[in-house]
Amino acid sequence: MTKLDYSPRTLDDKIIKDGSCAVATLSDNLSSRDLYFVVGGTATQSYLPTKCRRPTSDIDLAILANLSYADFKSFAKPVFEYLKDKRYEVNTRKAQRAFCIDFADNERNASVIEFARHSEKTYKGKEKILQRERAHAKSKIIEGTTSTYIVSSPEDIVIPKLVRSVSSLKRNKFFETRINGMKKLSEEEIASRLKEIEDLRLEALINPGDVRNAEILRFVSDLYDIRVLSELAGINIGYAKEAVHDWVSLRVPCFERDLITRSILPQGLFPENSEW
Repeated sequence: MTKLDYSPRTLDDKIIKDGSCAVATLSDNLSSRDLYFVVGGTATQSYLPTKCRRPTSDIDLAILANLSYADFKSFAKPVFEYLKDKRYEVNTRKAQRAFCIDFADNERNASVIEFARHSEKTYKGKEKILQRERAHAKSKIIEGTTSTYIVSSPEDIVIPKLVRSVSSLKRNKFFETRINGMKKLSEEEIASRLKEIEDLRLEALINPGDVRNAEILRFVSDLYDIRVLSELAGINIGYAKEAVHDWVSLRVPCFERDLITRSILPQGLFPENSEW
């Protein structure tokens, strides 16, 4: 299964809210609370009002441990049981880069919670970065509930998306035409961008073997997230500069980096033609 197998949804949808509340059970235990935080689209949505939320196909978790499949099932047991108690059909599986909990209701609505998995070698390489990101993660109350979960900071959402966008633009020079700065976050502009992303997603779904379509979708989605999150959630410049030092591709000035930051980020957030 891939993410495209699931209908994209937002935190306003019951199934995603239930999945998020299930994840929040990890915060009830001190031993697991410090070992996870939500990343990706769900984390991004947690900082944004409903009208700005870009639907996503899963709930992604960063995990500060090198878990075996048996370890994962023990670690995620509260999440699994919460969903079972809510009368979802729940299954676990091992994917290439994550351990997954798939859950579906009796109306065939379905989603997936992905727990990042690491080899011992890759975890050692990422451990310090994960510890820094967890230390700066935020506690969020899930709307309409009393449940609280831990989500990645705005800086640690934006910076990896910048890294990925710069890399994509270096590989695909024609992506430059996709960079249209959002001068104002008007309702019309936001609706237009979300419609563009939905159209690109449908095209990628129709042509699942077309790698270029998938990369365009990811590129445009990342630019949207960077723009709205940096303005509406705000960026701590001091911490952002600290975090950037873990990403060699962003530290040194280059045309692609400066084009994206000039076009997408609020003016003056990062200076052009300078080392960060």
